Amino acid sequence: MRTTRVARIDEDLPVMGQGTWHMGELPERRTQEADALRLGVELGMTLIDTAEYYAAGRAELVVSDALRDIRPQVFLVDKIFPHHPTLESTRRAARAALRRTGAGYFDLLLIHWPTPLFRVHLMALSMIYAEGVARYIGVSNFDETWLARAAPGLPSDTPVAANQLPYSLADRRLDQGFLDELRARGILVLAYSPLGRGSLLRGRRLAVLSGVGREVGATPSQVALAWAVRHPGVVAIPKAVAPAHVRENAAAGDLVLTPAQLARLDEAFPPGGRPYQPDLPSWHAVFRWAYQWEERRMRHNLPVR
Repeated sequence: MRTTRVARIDEDLPVMGQGTWHMGELPERRTQEADALRLGVELGMTLIDTAEYYAAGRAELVVSDALRDIRPQVFLVDKIFPHHPTLESTRRAARAALRRTGAGYFDLLLIHWPTPLFRVHLMALSMIYAEGVARYIGVSNFDETWLARAAPGLPSDTPVAANQLPYSLADRRLDQGFLDELRARGILVLAYSPLGRGSLLRGRRLAVLSGVGREVGATPSQVALAWAVRHPGVVAIPKAVAPAHVRENAAAGDLVLTPAQLARLDEAFPPGGRPYQPDLPSWHAVFRWAYQWEERRMRHNLPVR
């Protein structure tokens, strides 16, 4: 597994990590999901990303099962959902998330989305850092404007170390200059939805990826994942539960595409379009409603909308 590092997290990280979105939603799959994460760690995908929001905390319980006896091997990323109205309630939420993971500490703790209360959330994270509960802190879904506003809200010794953002051949908004800026500043980019939520594996897009894959002996999804981590300072976090899928993702971490192959992908998936902006409105009430819906959905086993 290839590794990467950035100035603000001065340690080697695997270019391919593991996501947990939609894990924990079905109790009967909890063991299978935890086993998948453990297999991924064994194969070198030692960065695991989860969130308070995922299945209203139940994904963190899956992570807890996976971490038993392998915690020192794992770089754990967690995210606090921004519906907490005060500094103290945000700190309590972080402590509760830590208890659910059973990890003892966070390697990296993020604010899940920007809201008008982001300075309160950042200060809570900086206090968690000062208390030794989080080794690094960062943000998720922050665009250039939000990130510029975030820096003055943090003490100088606790800079934003990472930004988790959507990035794939299907979503190249970061390629409008924001990705270069983050890398130049030594901020880790955690690329979520690196397969475009499956859209890359259909139709014309699949044909292009399959053509490159035949040249390098890789699957279309492996090609797409290798593209997402072609630059230093980027870690992709695909989710997998089936063992074969876990192994496929891990193998993508060793795949390096040639300049000619990258040029073909650039031609087929041009980076045009608008620069990145958060996909959800930054209204605090929206996030409160969203988390209440997630809790209700898990209690009553309602379908994902």
